Amino acid sequence: MEPSRVLIRPAPPYEPPARPVDEVPGGAPDTSAPATAPGAVPDEPTRRPRRALSKATVDARRHAIRTITLVLEVIDRRRTVAHLEGLATAHLIDQVAALIRLTPPGGVAGDTATLRRVHVQMLSPGTAEIFGSYRRGMRVRAFAARIEQLPCRVRATPGPRHPVLTRAAEYRWQLVAFTLV
Repeated sequence: MEPSRVLIRPAPPYEPPARPVDEVPGGAPDTSAPATAPGAVPDEPTRRPRRALSKATVDARRHAIRTITLVLEVIDRRRTVAHLEGLATAHLIDQVAALIRLTPPGGVAGDTATLRRVHVQMLSPGTAEIFGSYRRGMRVRAFAARIEQLPCRVRATPGPRHPVLTRAAEYRWQLVAFTLV
């Protein structure tokens, strides 16, 4: 039996060689690519720093995850509609309650819905559109929503200036629109 013969050849160069300054058109150095010595191993690619998310974006995402999880639990009848008070507008709570009245118990395929992904797109500092996916059984479905910071009346704590409890307005995130696909 004769051993197999293998011919090993070097790989062709995959980048053009660096040109000296005098060969660059116009005589100016090429600053678009970093200069590396021939045969040198290039450093790791430079990574762009991640943009810091604004506080409004983080708060909107946190509220969206909590509220949409609650909406899915209410639709599955694991929680009551009262759990949505303060997190969604009255109009939306009425729509969810009507949806629950129309579907018989256990009529939503018998499987519980679990939230998979949530994406937030800020439209303004007080408005965000939310979209993502949830899983019910073996099927993955989509949802879309909109949240806004709306004024909410809260009780102010009594202090030395105001000995009587007063009502004040505070802006809080609320679910304004919600669609299951």
